Amino acid sequence: MSHELPRSLYPLTMLAAREAGAAGFAIHQIDPAGRREVKLDWGLPPPEGGETGLTVTSFPLHAGDQATGILTFVFRGAVIPAGAQSRLERIAAVVEGVWRLPLAPASYARDAARIGELESELADSKIADRARGLLANEAPPGDAIDTMVRHVESVLRPGQLRTVLAQLTEEIEQEISERELANQAKAILQSRYGMSEDQAHVHLRLVSRKSRKRLRDVARDVIQEPPAKRAR
Repeated sequence: MSHELPRSLYPLTMLAAREAGAAGFAIHQIDPAGRREVKLDWGLPPPEGGETGLTVTSFPLHAGDQATGILTFVFRGAVIPAGAQSRLERIAAVVEGVWRLPLAPASYARDAARIGELESELADSKIADRARGLLANEAPPGDAIDTMVRHVESVLRPGQLRTVLAQLTEEIEQEISERELANQAKAILQSRYGMSEDQAHVHLRLVSRKSRKRLRDVARDVIQEPPAKRAR
C-alpha cells in the first residue's frame, strides 16, 4: 500500500513514545515484495545486526488482510519499562486505524458506485414496467405520453441518498475549513500571548460563545487583525 501518510501519525506516535519512555520509533512501509521503507522516525533508530544496549517492540500495521507496515519502538537497556508494553499495545491499535485512513476514499467510492448501479437498475425497471403497462392498456392519444413523461421525470429526480451525500459533503468541507482557520488562529494566539494550544483553543471557544459568532468567524477575526493592533 503506497500512499501519503495521514498527518496525525507522527504526533500520535510521538505521544506514544513519550508516554512509554521510548528513545525512538520508526514506521516502515512494506511493499508487495516485502521490502521495507522508513516513512516516519524519531530518536534512536531500530538496531540492526548484533547491536546491543537497545530493546525494541514492534507491531504490524494492516491494510485489509495484509500487513503493509510495521511500527517499532526503541528503548535503551535490556528490558522495556514496566507497563510500557501494555500502553503501546493500546496505542498501536489506534495507530493501525489511522494507518488505514487513506483506504477510506476507495472504500466509499466502491460503496457509492454500487449504490449508483442499483439506483440506475431500479429506475430502469420502474420506467420499463410503466411503459409496458401503458402499452397493455390503450389510452386516449396524448394521455400515455403525458403519463410517461411525468413518471420518468419523477423516477429520475435526485434520490434521497444523493441529497444526503451532497449535504454531508458540504458539512464536512465546512468543518475542515473551520479547523484550518482555528489552527491558524491558535498559532497566532500562542505566538502573540504565549498561550498553550489548549489555552488558545479555550479562548476561541469562549469568544465564540460570548459573541455568539461561529468559531470560524472568530478565528478569521484573529487572523485578519492588523499587525499594529496585535503588538499592543
